[in-house]
Amino acid sequence: GTGYEFLNADHEILTFRPPPPPDAMLAPTGYPRANLFHQPSMEKAVRDKLDAFDGVNIQLGSEFIALHQAEDHVVAVVRQPDGRLDEITAKYLIGCDGGRSLVRRYLDIQMEDLNFNEPWVVVDVKLLNDSHGLSENAVQLCDPARPTTSVPSGPGRHRWEFMIQPGETADMVNRPEVLTEWISAWTDPINIELERSAVYRFHGLIARKWRHHRTMIVGDAAHQMPPFMGQGLCAGARDVFNLGWKLAAVERGEAPLAFLDTVQSERSPHVKAITQGAIEMGKTVCVTDPDEAAHRDAQMIEDHKNGLGFAFPGVPKIESGVLESERAGAVFPEGYTGSEDARQRIDRVYGYVPLLVLKNAANLIEEDRTAIAQLKQQSPKLIVCALSNAEDGMVSINDPDDHVSDAIGSDSAMLVKPDRIIFGQSTLKALAEGWTAYFNGQSIAAD
Repeated sequence: GTGYEFLNADHEILTFRPPPPPDAMLAPTGYPRANLFHQPSMEKAVRDKLDAFDGVNIQLGSEFIALHQAEDHVVAVVRQPDGRLDEITAKYLIGCDGGRSLVRRYLDIQMEDLNFNEPWVVVDVKLLNDSHGLSENAVQLCDPARPTTSVPSGPGRHRWEFMIQPGETADMVNRPEVLTEWISAWTDPINIELERSAVYRFHGLIARKWRHHRTMIVGDAAHQMPPFMGQGLCAGARDVFNLGWKLAAVERGEAPLAFLDTVQSERSPHVKAITQGAIEMGKTVCVTDPDEAAHRDAQMIEDHKNGLGFAFPGVPKIESGVLESERAGAVFPEGYTGSEDARQRIDRVYGYVPLLVLKNAANLIEEDRTAIAQLKQQSPKLIVCALSNAEDGMVSINDPDDHVSDAIGSDSAMLVKPDRIIFGQSTLKALAEGWTAYFNGQSIAAD
């Protein structure tokens, strides 16, 4: 992650958010707080990784045509590249098929419109040398003549996004000579090689229904947001992380099929809040009236001088499907296991399973052990961890920065979902009762 700049039409700074200091680059999860990267390269890495799994069959160039649902399975009709129609039978169908989702359209799922609709052209380039003079920060150029985004996108790459003005068409602007001219305001075109460009409409949309029996939609099929917070792909990743463990739990008989409805109840308000934040940022950038832009610039400069800066929207907590406790719904600050010189992140060793974290495993009473047994009965893959006095069969947590300890606070235990959202902190009895109720669609509020 780098800094974030807002510039006026003359490339003067309106406001600026600096990058985190070197000792705060990593979040408590152990990962950088933000990353700028080249998405096609990431997608290739994912596909290459999938080749290692015998149970995964990738069919490229196939087209979804229709689906039919029965009580215990789904049939997808798919047109193969040679034109023949295949029927693929599965227990579930997940539509991760993008903003123009055919699965969503086939199920006639309507979208809630959050009233943002702007056409932009997105340009990805390769940087040919180190003398390009481009900032390493993400930049929003608030130029009423041509609002523009400029961001690094991984080593040797850069991206620009240019707003399309009224009267311009996609064919008019999505041409190499036009794009090169616009980029020349940022760097000498000799420094870049155009790699791809595409015209998009930046929307704010949320699907009203995410599940229809054994078929679900997630990612851009279920929601779309303008890219000003860089959270579109992140939101899709959060969706499937939330869905994946629940699908496995249903398949193992740990929860009813209706448990999958919690994906929408938990994710939809979260992604809506982020989308509204991105829209507010977009409204700041996408001002095309010169007088309104001048007023905005003056206000941002004055705020910046007074130390106020731009109020960057944050990523909220999950509000549904968690206990009523202080850290519930936040991301778990994953700790380590193992000795100081050979420590590893817990997830690296045990995978994405439920975690029960005890502050101190000493002097557990019978009620506590009964609660732990109840949790294991509900979720057999649950791992019991302890910050101190771990018993045999428990994982001893190495917490050098006290992130896990701070998250538990004054409570005796914390329960963490497989997608690393904190279910809550409380007594073991309350956690066990809440967890069982959660899987059965009952109220899970703790005392």
